[in-house]
Amino acid sequence: MEVNGDIAKAKDLIEKANEILIVTHENPTQDSIGSTLSLYLGLISLGKKVTVACPDPMTVGLSNYVGVDKIQQDLGQKNFIISLDYIDGSIEKVSYNIEGDKFNLVIEPRPGYEPFSAEKAHYSHGGATADIIIAVDTIHLGGLRKLYEGEKDLYASKSLVNIDRHTNNARYGQINIVDGKASSTVELVTQLLSVLGVRLTEDIATNILNALYATTDSFQNPAVSAFAFEVAAACVKAGGKRFTGLLAPEEFPKTEVSAPVGQVPESTVRQGQSQHPLPEPRPVHEQKSAVESKPKPPKPNQAPEDWLKPKIFKSSNIS
Repeated sequence: MEVNGDIAKAKDLIEKANEILIVTHENPTQDSIGSTLSLYLGLISLGKKVTVACPDPMTVGLSNYVGVDKIQQDLGQKNFIISLDYIDGSIEKVSYNIEGDKFNLVIEPRPGYEPFSAEKAHYSHGGATADIIIAVDTIHLGGLRKLYEGEKDLYASKSLVNIDRHTNNARYGQINIVDGKASSTVELVTQLLSVLGVRLTEDIATNILNALYATTDSFQNPAVSAFAFEVAAACVKAGGKRFTGLLAPEEFPKTEVSAPVGQVPESTVRQGQSQHPLPEPRPVHEQKSAVESKPKPPKPNQAPEDWLKPKIFKSSNIS
């Protein structure tokens, strides 16, 4: 992977942020939602206040992802805004008081200026708030539709992290974690979670695992990377479950699994279940060939310590 430096920059931004907005594109896919919700679960486990949004509603095929009920379709309607036609220096004092169930905003005009009237008052809604924005699996900002079009001032004023695996990504972020060689965006999200020190819980592992299976066509896609197999193996060891009914029977071996509910249990956020470490990946120049390295066998029911470290496989006929 060639994104280690950008991931380190994103880590610094995220660690300083209190409120984070995660957005993904219209017509959501398994990769976009699996990636988005894996990142969402990881960030709230670090104590961050996170808003997650997609401009389109979730389809039935996406309903099993853990945290899917937290996805919003609109960023507006949060703040009620009262605007007044204003002349510089015309306001002496602004105060408020509460009388019973009434909230009274009191605007006192400065002597010599015309008093305010109802005709000069205007009302609106708006204003998602965030310290940073993370766009996931989104080629360009236009793909966010109303999530971007209605909040352009927010995007212009905040740092934007762009995480994507598409080769035609517009690289619109201040930080671009973009790798066209990755077989899924969730692989890049997994690397970011690793660098952030997020523990691999069963719920996060479930989201990552199913996004991988769907995006790589059950690992049959010729573009699938060796790293994708390593991530999948670690997710299984961490207790990740594969959903039923998402892929055709011949593409998805039948196993007895219990699909997780579409919500974020408090126990998962605070304590977690079967938590496993996501070790930080090595920089590219430190990677070793799979033939040269002989890792020690992992302990039972535990992801190997180097599972997230990318490996380079040499071949004479594969570019």
